[in-house]
Amino acid sequence: MAQITLDKKTWLKHLGQFQSNINDLALIVYESPSCLGYGVGYQTHFYRMFEQYPNATNVKAGKLEISDLAKVCAFLKKCDGDVTIKQTNGGRTLYVYQGNLKMNIPVTDIKSNKIVKNYESLVTASQENDWKTFGQDRLRVSGRTKLAEIIKLSGLSSLVSKNADYSISVNADASEIAVSMGRTHDTKVFALSNMSDVDVDGGGAEFTSSFGPWLLPCLSLVNPNMTSRIHFGDSTSIVIRQTSNTVQRLLIIVDQQV
Repeated sequence: MAQITLDKKTWLKHLGQFQSNINDLALIVYESPSCLGYGVGYQTHFYRMFEQYPNATNVKAGKLEISDLAKVCAFLKKCDGDVTIKQTNGGRTLYVYQGNLKMNIPVTDIKSNKIVKNYESLVTASQENDWKTFGQDRLRVSGRTKLAEIIKLSGLSSLVSKNADYSISVNADASEIAVSMGRTHDTKVFALSNMSDVDVDGGGAEFTSSFGPWLLPCLSLVNPNMTSRIHFGDSTSIVIRQTSNTVQRLLIIVDQQV
C-alpha cells in the first residue's frame, strides 16, 4: 500500500497548481528519504517534480493515482492540518482522510501519464548530451535566471486578444530572456528577466520561438523564488530546470512549430 501524510497546504500546493485542463495525476511516494514525485505529459508540455519531505509521516512507497483533482482539492480545502492519502497496490480506490473526515474516490483513466514515458526517453537523451538537444530541437543557448517577472504574465492573459501571438526570445549579448504576448496594432504585454552564466553553442546571439496560449499556464508551474536553468534555441521548445537540495523540477514547454 502506498501512503503519505502531509499538511493540507502542501497537498494543495501540488494538486491545486494545474489549470482545469489537467484533472488527473499519478504520484509516486518514495521512502528514505521521504519524497513525493510526479510527471505529466501533454502535446503542449512536460512537467516533472520531485520534492523531499523529511518530516512526512505514515510513509509507504508506491503509487497514488488521482483521476479527479478537482474533487480531491475541494475536499482538502475543508480539512485542517495533516491529511493522509493512500491507495492499495493496483487498487481502484483512493482514500483521503483527516481525522474523522474521509473521502473514498474511484480511480479511472490517468490521461496525463500516457505519454510521460515518451518524454522521459527524450529527457534521458538530452541529459546525456548536456541539454544540447531535445528531440529534433537544437538548444543552442543556456543560462541562469529568476523568472519572477515573467511568471506574472500567467495572470494577465485577459489583457490580450484570443488570437494573440506568444513568443520567447533570448538575447545572449544583453543576457536577457523576454516573453511577449499580443499582436501588432493591438494590446501587447512584455516581461524581461536578466540572465547570468549565458553560454551559446555556435554563432548567433538572438534566439526566438513562437508558442500558443498554453505558454502562460505552463509558466505558472515555475517557482518564482528559485533560480532556473534555461535551455533554448531558434524555433525550439524551452527547457526550464530548477534544482535545490530538496527539490528537482523540470518543465519543457513545446513550441508552436512541432
